[in-house]
Amino acid sequence: MTITISVIHSAHTDIGYTHPQEQIARMYIDHYDRVLDLCKRTERKPESERFRWICETFWQVENYLSNRPDRLDEFLHFVRAGQIEVTASYLHFVDMIDTDAYRRSIKIAVNFCQKHDIPLKTAMHCDINGWPWSVADILAEYNIPYFCSQIHIDNATDPLGQRGSVHYHWVVESEYIRSDASIRVPQAFWWVGPNNGRVLHWLNEHYLLGNVLGISSPQPFGADKTRYFYETDHLSSDDLYEIASRELPRYVERVRNAGYKYDNMLLSTGGYYTDNARPDDRWLDVIAKWNENHDEIRIRTSTLSEWFDILANQNTDDLPSYQVAWPDHWAHGLGSSTAHIAQARRTQRRRSDIEALVNIANSDTASEFLNLAFQQEILSLEHTFGAWSTSGRPEDTLNHFQQIAKDLTYHRAELYLDEAAGVALRSAANITAHKEKPTLVIPGRNHKQALINFDARDQKVDPEHHVLADAANNSYAIQYDDVRTGRFVSVLPTDSHNQATYYLTEKPVDTSIHTGDSPDTQLSNENWSLEIDPATGGLVNLTEANQGRNWVDTTASYQFGQIIHEQVVHPLKYHAVGNLKRLIELGSATEESRDLFEKGPVFEHSQAKFNPQIHKNLGAVYDSLMLQGQSEQLGRLAYTWRIYHQLPVVELVIDWHKIWNDLPEAVYIAFPFATKAARLEFETGGEFFEPGSHKEKGQLPGTSSRYYTIHRAAKISDDEQKLLWLPVDAPLVMTNDINYSYWEIDPWKWNGLLASMPVNHYWHTNFPTSQRGYIRLRYRLINPDLFKDDETAIQSVLPVDAYGWF
Repeated sequence: MTITISVIHSAHTDIGYTHPQEQIARMYIDHYDRVLDLCKRTERKPESERFRWICETFWQVENYLSNRPDRLDEFLHFVRAGQIEVTASYLHFVDMIDTDAYRRSIKIAVNFCQKHDIPLKTAMHCDINGWPWSVADILAEYNIPYFCSQIHIDNATDPLGQRGSVHYHWVVESEYIRSDASIRVPQAFWWVGPNNGRVLHWLNEHYLLGNVLGISSPQPFGADKTRYFYETDHLSSDDLYEIASRELPRYVERVRNAGYKYDNMLLSTGGYYTDNARPDDRWLDVIAKWNENHDEIRIRTSTLSEWFDILANQNTDDLPSYQVAWPDHWAHGLGSSTAHIAQARRTQRRRSDIEALVNIANSDTASEFLNLAFQQEILSLEHTFGAWSTSGRPEDTLNHFQQIAKDLTYHRAELYLDEAAGVALRSAANITAHKEKPTLVIPGRNHKQALINFDARDQKVDPEHHVLADAANNSYAIQYDDVRTGRFVSVLPTDSHNQATYYLTEKPVDTSIHTGDSPDTQLSNENWSLEIDPATGGLVNLTEANQGRNWVDTTASYQFGQIIHEQVVHPLKYHAVGNLKRLIELGSATEESRDLFEKGPVFEHSQAKFNPQIHKNLGAVYDSLMLQGQSEQLGRLAYTWRIYHQLPVVELVIDWHKIWNDLPEAVYIAFPFATKAARLEFETGGEFFEPGSHKEKGQLPGTSSRYYTIHRAAKISDDEQKLLWLPVDAPLVMTNDINYSYWEIDPWKWNGLLASMPVNHYWHTNFPTSQRGYIRLRYRLINPDLFKDDETAIQSVLPVDAYGWF
């Protein structure tokens, strides 16, 4: 059977990794100059041999045209001629990006294409292993019918693949993999979002497979390269043709034998065998020569939508449909920069509130700051965290350059939001400050009340003598949330659609709420009672009053809220928990590579030791128990358990001064829940899914089953009783066991253990090898049945930042 191969040509976008971020932006200007020149040079060639280019991300387009506005018409000409295709995805994000931010990022491409009346039919994600479930709904919302992924299963498993299946090029290039190992087989299916939006998905092989097969150059480059690395690639198009003549038929035969069923194939290439590669034209000569000499395999240049149109003309009604989440294996990188990820989550929570204020103010300056904040936010959530050399050459200055540049995106996003709020407050006509007293402005949330955080800034705030008051002179207590940073918390009404104002005034009467006497290890009020173990900082009892049950599993190996440090002590270091371990566990490794894995322990676990002296505080906003701890591996810790009065919330606050560790490490906070037959659900992209299930509203088979990104909350349902668990600052969570090296892809049932994973440094590149400094972690629990619905409960318990003083 004759097979036609549609070859697409693109550059994989890493904002960093291969080169410094600023240099990459400049490189892509040169790349696109060359794209236009190659399009012009080949536009009169036979259609199958014309140069074509896929704009893998819209960032590439925006970066180019903002620097080359004089070439806009030329660019649009080749888009309309079918030689350039614009795709919808702005960048390749970590799966922590929320629905609103992803929609805004897609809208950038949508607006551009609508403005210039050019087609936008495809979205494309390469390298990354997952994305929020709502992506399917967003693409459908904007009438983008096609979605292609070309993931890289480095330290990951194959979605919808065989157990242990690997990239074809790994079999060719790696001495550790059996020659008969199962390979990935490209396939199509309908991916359906939580709101029933549907997109035709093509799960393709690696984005540089065409280079391995000789269509484009397979010349390997040392990762240590300049922006002119391509000058060292001396392979001619004849050299490439010889490679393709040997390798392409082998791959076609093997993938067909593995189950590939179509007579058309999509093959992706880069100009060179690396990320961020400039476009090349040798592949055009290879294709022309190939078609002169072969009939059983035909090759043509293609755009991505041309390939999808071919696929869509086949019987797509018979394709499988999956209404499931798509968890990302690479999410563990969120544990490599813990304080900045917490900062990014705060930015996510503030975005819509500050936009509402800016819209009321109708200020161009505030709008400009808001846009700048979003630009920095999406750069902070791009999947590249650092340089290729983070583990290979830890002392390399490239690591420091890229890490600092990445860190600035978190800070700039927050700074520009602050600026937007500050300008908007002073521009909004309907906000009136108290004539004599400092006025605090907070967002409206259209529900009864929420936990409001605010800084003192230039005001003198003393929770012992001050309260907040509204226009009706109702007073609301305040309490320190963080003495170290001068940050306060108050429970305030948020039932206004718009902002609300409160002024700082003297406390008229004692507004403290004193609970009944209890031992120093216990707290209780009308909603919750808890008891702490001074030896571990964890709980031995957590009882919700309305349910009358203790949610703590007292038989578990670790206590509820206990911190555990883990480091790799195996001689192979991160290889002992990464690809080599996966290949061995899933049966794809050669006997020789199995022999490399020495017997002996892989992990070493340790816990903090706590001072048995507990400080008990009965406050006006919350009561608390606090104790201090430390360990040689962790550093210094302060544990604070809180129960709030005006809202039925329990909170664990960990103030941690982390120290550096030269061994690969991870840190977990264990939460063993006492359950009978509980259902566990995680929220991603605005909807809950059931991890471990491959049924509807579960997760796509073969996606990450070791750890997950929680956008806001986990929901536990047991015997008609429910509990929401919110990891406010650290999104990663592990289930069932503290076992990072779990690679199986079968469905599983929850056993009651959730383990927050705020720190992880097991990756062999891209992410920092350790971290040090101050980290704050917060975990909140609430009974959602006390609220109108789950969303109201989540909104009530998540921190809300005040706009500021006015």
